[in-house]
Amino acid sequence: MKTILIVEDLPEVSAWLMSLVCRVFPDADIEQAHDYATACHRLTSTGPDTLPDLALIDLGLPDGDGTELIQHLKAARPDAYCVVTTIFDDAQHLFPALRAGADGYLLKDEDEQEFLRALEGIIHGRPPLSPSVAQMMLQQFRPAQMDVPLTGREEDVLVLIANGYSVRMAAESLGISTNTASGYLKALYQKLHVNNRAEATIKAVKMGLVLPSDKV
Repeated sequence: MKTILIVEDLPEVSAWLMSLVCRVFPDADIEQAHDYATACHRLTSTGPDTLPDLALIDLGLPDGDGTELIQHLKAARPDAYCVVTTIFDDAQHLFPALRAGADGYLLKDEDEQEFLRALEGIIHGRPPLSPSVAQMMLQQFRPAQMDVPLTGREEDVLVLIANGYSVRMAAESLGISTNTASGYLKALYQKLHVNNRAEATIKAVKMGLVLPSDKV
């Protein structure tokens, strides 16, 4: 890796990442961007030959979404290596980042030695993934387990909710009252051991009721 870009808004975290990157890639030319606007300008105002070989990108920037930076870099230079460095360890951040083209996903609260080993793995062709992130990815493809199976109508409601329908819209689509649809939703939440729409959608993907590329 000859050129590396670190996108991180917190100065102390940026300095920490810089120190780790310098240890793994001592001969690299390292740049820093502390906000979305600066990083976006860096990635969109030059030709592919001057874009970084490796980018460490925070998702939660104060003025924009780091996922979009991944898309910009991958569109301009598909062979660039993008690693998310973030505090977000949930599916709602992980899978959109992977779909955008991220090659790795590291949590900033990871043990420093683990973080270093993950960065070193890039040299040897190993995708840098925090252990909990790798576990989440494996869980995504395991069949959902339920104490009590869903009824046909509960599955109907789950599919509609996972596809973005409100309870009222789901009720209208199924020809039932809103109260009845709410009852089905409450029942399926209990059976799936979930507390919100996002968690229910992930379960629906695991059950094969909706496609992960569209709904996670």
